[in-house]
This record gives sequence, structure tokens and C-alpha cells, in this order.
Amino acid sequence: MITRRWLFLLLALLLIHCARRVPDRAVEIATTTSLQGSGLLDVLSNEFRRQTGLEVHAFVVGSGQAMNLARKGTVDLIITHDPEREGQFVATMRPRMYRQFMWNDFVIIGPPSDPAGIRQAKTAAGAFRRIDDRRATFCSRNDQSGTHMKELDLWRLSRVDPLTNPQYLRMGQPMAYLLRSADELQAYALSDRATYDALAPKLKNVILYEGDPLLRNVYALTLMRERKRRGTDYAHTERFANWLLTDGRPVVESFRIRGHREFFWIAGD
Repeated sequence: MITRRWLFLLLALLLIHCARRVPDRAVEIATTTSLQGSGLLDVLSNEFRRQTGLEVHAFVVGSGQAMNLARKGTVDLIITHDPEREGQFVATMRPRMYRQFMWNDFVIIGPPSDPAGIRQAKTAAGAFRRIDDRRATFCSRNDQSGTHMKELDLWRLSRVDPLTNPQYLRMGQPMAYLLRSADELQAYALSDRATYDALAPKLKNVILYEGDPLLRNVYALTLMRERKRRGTDYAHTERFANWLLTDGRPVVESFRIRGHREFFWIAGD
């Protein structure tokens, strides 16, 4: 006859076993919000699960936060789009793999009336200077994301301090939320093209400036060296990294939003 003590012990063992089964078949990563906002993350995750049976669990955060999660050992794989800080991160952390693998571009969006006249700008920095000159409303990510870092670079190139503009709004929001806020406020904003295209049918704001080479938006995969972490399997993480750089390529290249190609592959060595 099973005593209550043994019953509790068996139940505890069963719960521990069940709790371990999910991580055994999962990969934990941290990735930039634009991959989720565009829909590409779901497409990649579903295809990887179809081919391997492994789930992808993602912390969807800005690039800076993703690097912090990797630095702390919370995740072993990150996807980011902030080349300058990635270089610093790689030099300090010396990961097992760092690879820039795809790109899209940034665009400047705003109200169709374009009160700052940025359609006439010759450069992205010139567009930002016009926004500042007219004291137009601008919504900033202000979250240490790759988009925020690109925005700050453009302000520096424009030789203006955006904080002197009372209509410069530091939102602290992910890309999709920021686009909705900018739309409600009839404000300008910097966005990755894919997230904007995904939301465009529900927005009044339009793309007003694009095409400057400085607006190229490069994504990189970083795989950390193996560290012992409870409830994770490094082999699965490594498998996802290798899959993304090989079998993931046709998934990325075939991804469309209303027929428009959003991401372009960077050829390897």
C-alpha cells in the first residue's frame, strides 16, 4: 500500500520530470523587437519546429537588452542589429560565433502633410535637421535598441541636440507600439521598414524619407560559448544557430509582407 509520504514523493518526481521536458525540447534566445513586429520570428520558429521538433522561446527585447541577457548568461544566442555595440560586445565577451547574416533598412515615417518638409531632404541627417528646425513632434524609442542607436547617430550627424525640442518625446516603447503612438500623435519616427510595412494598413503615417545608405539595417547572430545553465541544452541552441545560417536562408529570402520582400541575405565567406 502506497503511503501518503511516498505519494507526495512520486508526485514531486513527476512534476520535476514534466518541468524538465519542455526545456529539453526548446531553444531560448533573445532577439530584437523588429523580428517579432515584422512577423519573421514566427515564420522562422515555425519552420525550425517543423524540421527539428524543437521550440524556440524568445525574449523579445531591444538589441542592448539582448546583449545584456547574453552577458549575464540568461541566454546563449542573440539576434541584434547594432553593429557598433556588437563589435564592443564581441571584443569583450569573445563569443563562439558572430555573424552578420541579413539586412533591411530604416525609414523615416510621419504624417502625410509632412509639416517639417523632410521629403525634400537630401540625406537622412538633413531630414532630422528639418524636424528639429520646425520643432516638429518626434517619437523616440529611447530603449537602447538598435533603432534607438541609429536614431542617435542621425541626430549626431545632423549636429543638433534633440532634447532642445520640447516636442521630442522619449517613449521607451518597442517598435510596433511606437509606430502606433507616433500615428496617434501625428509625429515623426524612425522605423525598420518591415515592422512599418506589417502595420501600415492600420496607420495614417507614411514613409516620408528612405534610401540613404546610412539607413541600412544589418542583423547579426551571436552564439556564446557553452556555459552550464539549468534547464537548457546548449546543443539545441547551437543547432538553431547553424540552422538559421543555412536552412533559414530560404525562409528569410522568401518572407514577404503583402508581396514586398523585406530582408536580404548577406553572403558568407
